[in-house]
Amino acid sequence: MKSPYRRARIASLIVYLLGIVVITLVWIRNGGSPIWIKAIASILSAGVIFFTSRLIENLVSSTETSKHLGYLHMELDPDKFISLFSPIPERSKSEKERAILCSYLSDGYEAKGNFDMALKTLERGKSNKEISLECLYLSSKGRYLVESGRIEEAKGVLAELERKVDGIEDGKSLKGNMREAQYILSQRIDLSEGESGDIEYLKGRLDCAQYKIRRLEMLWSISMHYMNTGNRKKAIETLKKTKEEAGKTWYGEWADRMLESLAS
Repeated sequence: MKSPYRRARIASLIVYLLGIVVITLVWIRNGGSPIWIKAIASILSAGVIFFTSRLIENLVSSTETSKHLGYLHMELDPDKFISLFSPIPERSKSEKERAILCSYLSDGYEAKGNFDMALKTLERGKSNKEISLECLYLSSKGRYLVESGRIEEAKGVLAELERKVDGIEDGKSLKGNMREAQYILSQRIDLSEGESGDIEYLKGRLDCAQYKIRRLEMLWSISMHYMNTGNRKKAIETLKKTKEEAGKTWYGEWADRMLESLAS
């Protein structure tokens, strides 16, 4: 499987070229040795070179992905992330890898507030190859539909996600993670329809969020809960926090609009 990153492929190629040099030196420096000894040494060297090149390629690829995701999840700069990451999914030859990369890119469009593009990008990578990919697709799609105001469609996606999660037989960790994604989606749907949320759960998710973008998702939910339940003071407090932490995402403009509506 080839990495979609040019730097990773270049690093792999360099290892291959160095390997050719090593094998050449084996034949030159052992000129008086029997051919079978030099052949075995060359085969062993070729094996080491192959696995080393793949290791280097994977390490560089993983580093590049982490660096790009940092622009979105930590720096909260979706435009920067999209400009650098947008060509990456199409370079992947693996269906599974492309599905994951498209999911990352669609999150970038979501953070920018372009929910239609987020949905289109997610569809580009849709895969039925693994249950984990199907659940990832459904949980992401449901979230984007809620944010674009298509609540009835989001309910249909939630029902499908519930069926998929119920059908997971192996992997307790996967089922637990998907149950959580399912519950969060159900909360967002309820909140979008003016209902109250599971505030203690949402606060707990806020406290344990590892990435800034996930904190914003929880702050949105908590703000909606307070607005829906008429707790104006808490709503203003949470909306101001959302605005402060929003970076260059759509959450900042949304928080501004909600604060204006509460002030009028």
